[in-house]
Amino acid sequence: MSALLSIRNLKAGYGGAIALSDISIDVAEGEVVCLLGSNGAGKTTTMSVLTGLIPAMAGTAVFAGKDLLAMSTHERVEAGLALSPEGRKVFPNLTVEENLVLGSYNTRARERRAARLEEVYSLFPRLVERRSQKAGLMSGGEQQMLAIGRALMAGPKLLLLDEPSLGLAPKIVQLVFAAIREVAKSKTTILLVEQNTRAALSVADRGYVISHGTIVYAAPTSELRESQLVREAFIGSDTKTRQGERGDA
Repeated sequence: MSALLSIRNLKAGYGGAIALSDISIDVAEGEVVCLLGSNGAGKTTTMSVLTGLIPAMAGTAVFAGKDLLAMSTHERVEAGLALSPEGRKVFPNLTVEENLVLGSYNTRARERRAARLEEVYSLFPRLVERRSQKAGLMSGGEQQMLAIGRALMAGPKLLLLDEPSLGLAPKIVQLVFAAIREVAKSKTTILLVEQNTRAALSVADRGYVISHGTIVYAAPTSELRESQLVREAFIGSDTKTRQGERGDA
């Protein structure tokens, strides 16, 4: 498979502080790749650079054969990049359907808006029940479904999912990741940032481990599951987190 996204030696930070020092990642067309790491490791910063929210200090990122870092944020969306952000960031005073429609305002997505809306409602039946409800009145789990649905409305070539399990109760995490598996079956290419290692490995084909802004390990999912580094650093902490987690439904 050819690389849809190819990142080499990416470096970025905030106010002179380095958050990413050496990030190299490939995402092939049609695969699901996860980026694992503890809080503060640089996962969300990587997403922010890819979407143009913060500039890169050095390195390259080629997306669908084009220089991603040379594009403005809206040009990246037009090129086929769509983000479901950490913390959901839905528009609270708009209805569910209004939020979804806003995801389809790029030129490529408009002509298939109605069809994509039905696809999202099929993927997340709960959103059908809430389509006329203001997004701010929904539960955290419903808002996460809405955030993913809104990103899918853009008809992305590459779907970026930033911490989709964050703050959710275990049962809701299962529902969200079941939906992500359905999206993956449609051959949508996905780059997933996630602290819940078990959930991430349940959908990913390959993964990268990031620590202190650097990729320290890369392997297929089967190898990551058996890796002592991953088991000790992440999977064990997942169990402790779930035992003490109440989460938001």
